Amino acid sequence: MIRVSTAPPPTDPLGPIGQDADKVRDAACHIVSQNAASCTPTTAPRPTTPSHGTGNFDVVGTLLWILLAVAVVALVVLLVRWGGQRTGRWKRRAEQHADADPTDDDVVEARVVAIDRSKEPGEWRSEADEHRRAGRFRDAVRCRYRALVGDLARRGLIDEIPGRTTGEHRDQMREVRPAVSPEFNEAAELFDGAWYGHVDVDAADDDHFTALARNVMAAAEGRT
Repeated sequence: MIRVSTAPPPTDPLGPIGQDADKVRDAACHIVSQNAASCTPTTAPRPTTPSHGTGNFDVVGTLLWILLAVAVVALVVLLVRWGGQRTGRWKRRAEQHADADPTDDDVVEARVVAIDRSKEPGEWRSEADEHRRAGRFRDAVRCRYRALVGDLARRGLIDEIPGRTTGEHRDQMREVRPAVSPEFNEAAELFDGAWYGHVDVDAADDDHFTALARNVMAAAEGRT
């Protein structure tokens, strides 16, 4: 059996050295290594405990969704009420217009009619007088009817459109001024008979039309 002696060899003049082996190792490592950090013993990372912040974020998100839903519901309610109020106002306005008198001054003034500016009523009457002096009473009645229509158009009652029939003029007059309609109808019938019916027309017919036109304009201007 071989025994190993722990005593220093007799030739070792220094004998045992009382130094810490770990310190010696560290000093040697610093000497031979260019990176001093590699000599530092690594320590295991501390275990991390799960954070409870996620739960807080979930609660906040839920509250935000609830607030958003409440805001949407409130907006819908406001829109429904606003729409109901507008519908009610439209309905009241429609009822007011339906109950309004068609001969009301405001309704008549709001009408927009067509006016033929190529020839003024005064020019038509001057031409009618020339036809009368020449004995052309049929042409005189025609020109006086055109002058009457022009005067009524300039008062916003009927349209002055060349080629429009007396029936269309009568319908408009009946709508806007029923009280004036009977005498205007008589004047229109006199014109139709003279111009389209080829009825014999004399000075008395021209005088009668002139009187009818005067009465129509007086009634229209007096709003009777």
